Amino acid sequence: MNERNLMILGGVIGAIVGVGVGYALFTERGRQLRAELQPGIEGVIREAVRLTQVVDEVKTGRPAAPAASWPRRTI
Repeated sequence: MNERNLMILGGVIGAIVGVGVGYALFTERGRQLRAELQPGIEGVIREAVRLTQVVDEVKTGRPAAPAASWPRRTI
């Protein structure tokens, strides 16, 4: 793929992402969707924090300090 095609592809992907973000932030249905997805996203974040702690414990050979409570804010 040449540089011109990559630029066009980047523009198209950027536009699609922009439409999705605009929908999620500025429409009532987007707010409802965020409210429905929030518990699942919080669970993924908690598991990622736990995984990071386990990796730190394996690397250092000692228990990691507990992480701050997630999420820090709600939608």
